[in-house]
Amino acid sequence: MAIQLVNIGALPNDGEGDPLRVAFGKINNNFVLMQQTDTQITSAVTPDDAPLQAVLTYPVDEFTQALIQIHSYREDTNDSQNALVGASINNDGLDVTFTTYGITNNGDWLVTYDMDVVDGEVRLLVNPLVDAAINHFVAYQVTFAGDLGLGVPMISEGSAELITETNNLGITTEN
Repeated sequence: MAIQLVNIGALPNDGEGDPLRVAFGKINNNFVLMQQTDTQITSAVTPDDAPLQAVLTYPVDEFTQALIQIHSYREDTNDSQNALVGASINNDGLDVTFTTYGITNNGDWLVTYDMDVVDGEVRLLVNPLVDAAINHFVAYQVTFAGDLGLGVPMISEGSAELITETNNLGITTEN
């Protein structure tokens, strides 16, 4: 759900704005959206080249999808890399699907990325490519569908009907 703007009209009392009930409905929906989105920052240090070191964990029961930015760097060199990770929890809550994109690098490559779900936690993992301490600065935005359950239902334009998927067919849209 996108943020809904209240139409206030062009002039006071011109009758062109949203009625009060509609306006407050939009405001309430915006508060629900804010409650379902968590934006945070964290940091971690991976001390050596052991694989699958967790640099971010998040409760799976509060996770539907996320956008994660991670900046990894070594203090003893100019080596650093930045990546964007898009992730979504599978409907069974037992695994996470993710894509790493937008990687930029300065100097030697430092890590590769992985994600999993263990003991009720979604984990962002790094696999260091060097046997050295690597610092990780992680900024993330996690969205939780709340009472809607895992996955966010889509509503087709001009209709109150939910778009559904049957027989494992993918949904495609056209402009």
